[in-house]
Amino acid sequence: MGFGTFTTNAENTRLAAMSGSARQKSVRDAPEGKIMFNKVAMIAIALACVSSVEGVAIAKPNFIMVTHSPPSDTYWSGVIKGLEQAGNDLGVNVQYRGIENNLNDPNQQRRNLEAAIAAKPDGIIVSDPTPASLNESIKKASEAGIPVIIVNQGGDQVADVGALAFVGDDPGRQGAVGAAQFNALGSKHALIITAPIGALPFLDARTNGFKAAFAGTSALAEIPLTDFNNSNRIKTITESQLQKDPSIDAVFSIGGCCIAAMTQVRTDIGERGKAMHWGTIDLTAGAVSSLKAHQLDFALDAQQYAQGYYPVIMLALYIRQAIQPAEPVLVTGPVVITPNNVNRLEASAR
Repeated sequence: MGFGTFTTNAENTRLAAMSGSARQKSVRDAPEGKIMFNKVAMIAIALACVSSVEGVAIAKPNFIMVTHSPPSDTYWSGVIKGLEQAGNDLGVNVQYRGIENNLNDPNQQRRNLEAAIAAKPDGIIVSDPTPASLNESIKKASEAGIPVIIVNQGGDQVADVGALAFVGDDPGRQGAVGAAQFNALGSKHALIITAPIGALPFLDARTNGFKAAFAGTSALAEIPLTDFNNSNRIKTITESQLQKDPSIDAVFSIGGCCIAAMTQVRTDIGERGKAMHWGTIDLTAGAVSSLKAHQLDFALDAQQYAQGYYPVIMLALYIRQAIQPAEPVLVTGPVVITPNNVNRLEASAR
């Protein structure tokens, strides 16, 4: 099913064809952009109201977040910071339950979700990267009377599982925005560092979104999910593809797991690497360092701290004041970070 802020391939292609300033104006002036601003403003006001209640004894609710990644993951550590800060700010007990490894194991995530449901918390926040494996359990939580917020992935599943809302981003749009950056840089032949097609739906969407919006041609460096934490393996596969095709002039990573390997490849191939353009989805500490060193042209920031923070606000307002999100999707990104604006993040606690 379609959601207001999720874009079609035609829309992605239209964005990619625009100049930078025109594209920014289009996004800023679009109805979904204005809606996003209004929603954030309302959430901030609501948080201030909740936090200002004095002299009233309110029992602390218990919220559990269940996702497809471990807490050590460079992306999800930012989500956890937002989750924990929101818990402190709103007087809420929060827990994070990720899988034991970084294989995006839907069976393990489903078991963790079932355990969370059995604990009967006041709210559940759950990522939904594999709806075929997880939706039955998510719907079980909703039907048991536990309010659910979907986070990070699964924005088009809200109605199907009875969730209150989704907080995260649209993977197809992430890919399209990445393609638009390379189009503006003049790249003609891009290598996409991604997983094999069919490994994970949201990675497929990122890859397909990029391919649909990129003005040039593209090739794939396919990394098995079992190697997503293996920088040496990622580097070897990427370098092999670059050696096979000297016409490749841009490299795009579909996730933060590949950033360290990608920047090492740039160094290893010498002058060719300096002449190419490099970009990634996800803003990690490594991406920030690479941007400051001008080893990356851009990183797409999903602002994942907000993916931890906003769901707690929504659940707290729902169980304390019976305030329900009026719209099903709150988009947190992507925001394009380049060497020119990366320094603004230095003062951030996220």
